[in-house]
Amino acid sequence: MLESTGMYSFTFVTEQGKKYEIGFIQDLMISDEGVYQFFITTEDQFKTVLDKIIQQTVLVIIEEFFKNEGVVLDYICAIEDHRQASRDRMFQLWYANSLEKEHYCMRNISVKIDETEYFSSVIMRNDNPRFNAMTEAIDRFIQDFQDKLK
Repeated sequence: MLESTGMYSFTFVTEQGKKYEIGFIQDLMISDEGVYQFFITTEDQFKTVLDKIIQQTVLVIIEEFFKNEGVVLDYICAIEDHRQASRDRMFQLWYANSLEKEHYCMRNISVKIDETEYFSSVIMRNDNPRFNAMTEAIDRFIQDFQDKLK
């Protein structure tokens, strides 16, 4: 079951009874407008299994999000439980299985600080009217972040 819980947030319950929340929060780190950080959370801490229904639900929500050609999706893998590499692999798999990935540009970013590796992806439509400006803003953000680590 999928229900709207706010302007950019949805919840659903899997056949196993696990409740997920999926949504988008405006992200001002890259640009003042049009960039949203994607999130997916659960009500409890459990090991996520590869579930086609979860994948299909996430892809439908992301496809709906991208009906607006001017938006950019930013996904930063949570690190609290040290499973960020697994989250990154799952997100990459979801993207690889999307039917219309040829219509999107995806930039993957990984940065290692001390013993912790951070993973992020930025996706936008190829026909985004601000494609060049957003690509430059993403490149600046990555460079600024890497410069702060030096």
